[in-house]
Amino acid sequence: MTVNTGSFPAGIEMLDAGEVAARLGRWVPLGASLARSWAEAGRIVGVTQGARRLYPACQFDAVGLPLPVMRELILVLRPGMSDADVLRWLGTACPALQEARPAELLPLRPDAVLEAARLMVTGRAPAAA
Repeated sequence: MTVNTGSFPAGIEMLDAGEVAARLGRWVPLGASLARSWAEAGRIVGVTQGARRLYPACQFDAVGLPLPVMRELILVLRPGMSDADVLRWLGTACPALQEARPAELLPLRPDAVLEAARLMVTGRAPAAA
């Protein structure tokens, strides 16, 4: 489902815990708790909307597992950013990515997204293309 989460970027596909588990394409014991356990382990980020916890779909691969780069990306961003801030960053045009949104490039160019996060955190300007 694509939701508008108020102050969060429009057009980011968000999944609830059941949808995260369903993307795996197989039955998962306690599937609804899977997303929560991944978030607690620092493998994905999620935001609360009302009574639900939602997770950006861009952080999962084609079979529904967290992208390997997410753990390091979260470590880079987390000291100064909440999960909601990370979601906003993922959905905002990024100069280091030639104005593409990190969410769009995360599955295609994870190393570039990680480098953009590092540049943003350190305050360094992106290298000229």
